[in-house]
Order: sequence, then structure tokens, then C-alpha cells
Amino acid sequence: MLFRNLMYLFTFFGILSLNSCITTSIVPIRVYDPPEVKFPDSTCHITLVNRLNFPTANESCNNWKKNRIDSLVINNIAHQKLFEGIKDALYSSELIDTVTIVQKTREVKDSLNFDIEMKPMNWDTIGAISDRNRFDVLISLDGFIVKHLYSIKAAFGIIGSDNSALYYRIGKLEVSLSALFRIYDPDRKQLMEEYNYSDTIFWESTGLTMLAALRNLISKKDAISEAAYWAGFYYGERLIPQWEEVDRFYFIRGHPDLIEAAILAKEEKWLEAAEIWKVLAYEPDTKIASRAALNMALVSEMYDNLDAALNWTKKSYSLNKKESVEQYQKVLLERIRLYNKYIWTEE
Repeated sequence: MLFRNLMYLFTFFGILSLNSCITTSIVPIRVYDPPEVKFPDSTCHITLVNRLNFPTANESCNNWKKNRIDSLVINNIAHQKLFEGIKDALYSSELIDTVTIVQKTREVKDSLNFDIEMKPMNWDTIGAISDRNRFDVLISLDGFIVKHLYSIKAAFGIIGSDNSALYYRIGKLEVSLSALFRIYDPDRKQLMEEYNYSDTIFWESTGLTMLAALRNLISKKDAISEAAYWAGFYYGERLIPQWEEVDRFYFIRGHPDLIEAAILAKEEKWLEAAEIWKVLAYEPDTKIASRAALNMALVSEMYDNLDAALNWTKKSYSLNKKESVEQYQKVLLERIRLYNKYIWTEE
């Protein structure tokens, strides 16, 4: 979140610069966001293990247990949707070839407690799963809680064709869930991450009466299924690299050569423009040199040379201490930090 805020703030300062003296131009570029977990090199096969599955077929159908059995069925459906979301997110990466889902019956068989949190898997169990189903990384679901809440409130206005209805009702169904995931590297016998994911999603509907508003809501089963799917998808997105389009600005005026380079940049001849900016970056006029250095930072980032981009921003800022350049430095420093943590360094 901090990284995104910095990126937006940097763009904001660039737009301010554009509007104030029309010396800059905005260009969208694609930046690479590394995954939040560094998988072993050449990871292509991932196994997902649901350790919370609880068979319900042999449970008693006594009335006092019926609601509990229904809740278990819904929980199992939520687990299934959660894993579908993770699977779809992982398959969106070209790096992942195979995702396998393993349903493992809950180890604490005498408990219907939904709040149970499993202890980490032992390596003998992981090895047994690996013998049956070869994988590079194992992700286990070790805790899962889903709750729902209905609410109703009055609103003022006219809905539908009933012009005499000055008051109506808004029904709301809120689903909150949390899931505990653990990621294992079987070759190194290493617990790579323990992560608690939580999210809340809600639906609203309207009606002239309280019952009508509630009746128009999505069903509890469908709401929980949808919330679980997207929770799984968003969790899975943490595990794969992403490309994101962001706006950057560069200087286009202040010197005849800046204008010439800007024409090349508009034609997307960035390397040719960079040849001009590189010379201007050492001009005696520090203001022009600062602008050219900032443009060189942009080209360096475009070609994913973040260290060079950072050095150019430092040069630009040393020549002309503009706040927008300082914000750009912070963006680049955060990108480099992420690369060092997840991409460039080996554990």
C-alpha cells in the first residue's frame, strides 16, 4: 500500500509540474512487481492441501445437529471455492505448469469446532504426499473461519414505480473470512511462509419492506462461495509476479535539444532520445542538466535498470532539488528493495 501511494504521489507531482509550466509530458510504463514469496528456482508444480476437510455423510441427522451439518457443508464448499481461486490465480502465471489440490480429512475427527487451527505439517507427512504427487512447493490451508451477518436500515427516497413510497429498506449481507496458509519447500525442508489472509465483502439490496429487502439479497451459500473464491484468488496473486501500468513524467522543454529528444520520445524512439539526454545531463546549466538526468532515469526504469535509474535521480536532485524527483527516488528505492528481497538475492 505504501509503495502504491508513493507511485501515485510521484505522478501527482509530475502532473503539477505539467500544469504549472507545461514543460513535462506524461508517459505510461509497465513495471514489474515481484511476488511476495520467493519460490525455489524453476518452481512449476504446486500442490494445495486442504487439511480442514470434514466429511459429513455419516453424521447423525438429528435436528439439533442439522444446523451444524449444514454449516460444515457450507464450510467445505467455501474451502473448495477458496482453492479454485488460488488455482486460477496461479495458472495466470506462465511460470506455473501444474496445480494439484489434495483433500486431507481433518486430523481432529472428534471436533466440529470451526475455529481450529492446525499445527504445521511434519516432514514425514509432506514426504508421503510428495511420493504420491511430485511437487516443488506445497501450500496448506491450516485454519479457516467464515462468518456472515445480515443487517437492515431505513432509507428515504422513491424506488420503482411506487411514487408514494417515501421510505424503503436496504438489506445488507456481510461475509468476513480469514484463512491461515503455510508454504513449504520440500527439498530444503523449510517452512517458507505462514500467512493469515483476511477480507470482508458485502452485498446490498433494496425493498419496500424489511422482508423484501432481505429476500432480494444473494443467498448465503452463494455469497460465501463468491467471497471464498476471491479471497483465494487475491491470496494466490501474492505468489506470482505481476505487471502494472503506472504513469511517469519527463521533461520536454527548456532547451532545443530537449525539444528534439521529446519528438523522438513521442515516436517511442527512447534510446535515441536517451543519447541526447545523456549529453545534456552534463550541461553547465544545472536546471537543464537536472531535467535531462531525470529523463535518463525514466529510460533506465523502462529497461528495468533500476540501479541506474536511482543514480540518475540522485544526480537530478543534486542539481535541482525538486520534490517530484525526491518522490521518484522513493519509488525506485522501494522497487529495488522488493527486487532484492524476492528476485535478486538467493537465500
